[in-house]
Amino acid sequence: MPLRCLDAEGESIQAFDLNSQEWVLLRNVNAQARHLRMPCCTARVVMKVSSHGLQFFAHQSRGICTTAPETEEHLSLKKLAVEAARRAGWDASTEVRGTSPTGEEWTADVLASKGKHRVALEIQWSPQTTEETLRRQERYRHSGVRCLWLFRRPGYPISKELPAVCVGGDRQNGFEAKIPHANTISLRGMDDATRWRQVLPLTSFLDAVFAQRFRFGIDAETSATVTVQSGTIWCWRCGAETRIITFVEVTVGPYKSQRTIHDLPDNLVEQVVQKLAPGEQVGVIKPRFSRTVEHSYLSNGCFHCDALIGEFFEHDAWYSDPKVLATFPVKLADGWREAIGSRDGWGVHPQGP
Repeated sequence: MPLRCLDAEGESIQAFDLNSQEWVLLRNVNAQARHLRMPCCTARVVMKVSSHGLQFFAHQSRGICTTAPETEEHLSLKKLAVEAARRAGWDASTEVRGTSPTGEEWTADVLASKGKHRVALEIQWSPQTTEETLRRQERYRHSGVRCLWLFRRPGYPISKELPAVCVGGDRQNGFEAKIPHANTISLRGMDDATRWRQVLPLTSFLDAVFAQRFRFGIDAETSATVTVQSGTIWCWRCGAETRIITFVEVTVGPYKSQRTIHDLPDNLVEQVVQKLAPGEQVGVIKPRFSRTVEHSYLSNGCFHCDALIGEFFEHDAWYSDPKVLATFPVKLADGWREAIGSRDGWGVHPQGP
């Protein structure tokens, strides 16, 4: 069920580029002229429409052609990928053939090009061994083509060299891209929301891919957003309710990291304190001596009596009357890189300014 055929001049025709009237007209012309050919084997073409209204080309007679048949889901995903590439100003087509420098032939489900850049999208709907996936990826690399995989099933070794996501959903309810936290996800983890770093509509994901917002890891020059969270706790000394800083959340694209004031260097804590709005009734952050641990450390204090609020008891305030005290942008290179921690893996980053 290919989406592409060739006319008498060898020019490509994509099934989804034709509206229903153009489709009927071309089908009538082809019935008389028999001028359309399959790109895989030059067999004559029969034009069909699936029960779900999907237009596609079929072999009039397969003969010795070894091209495997594809599901409607497979064809729908190829169509979505081409449309996303074109929206971003890329030239794109389905079922594009090529040859590696060693003479190996390949056929990309979708091949998009823009200037000197070429990107293939492979939609792997059926099971495939890891060895075969890596072999095909290496063949694309030698051919000067970057390749992104859309896997129906999890379990493949996603890495910087093998960018990939899992595809959930269906044609009726819409497809979604599922980007895992870990390099591999078992089949049992497909429906576990905690296994996925991001889940977003497939069209949004493909738009991000061709806008170069699907990236691996975090660059040191990346901007981040710092959010200062607070909660309330009862002071052990004066008995009054006081607000303290519970944690600082650092967000970079799809990555988030929560740190307490004890996890951050003093200079970053100073930045946090400087961003607090005047009038916030939050205890002062400063070094205080603790008899429990027998040394001084940077700590929260009671707004009313300045008593030390011990690190051990701060968690009691995390979910008590939570309130954001400040939100501000930072550069990771300005000392915040360690706050986000080690973050490898693929993710969709937000649109830049």
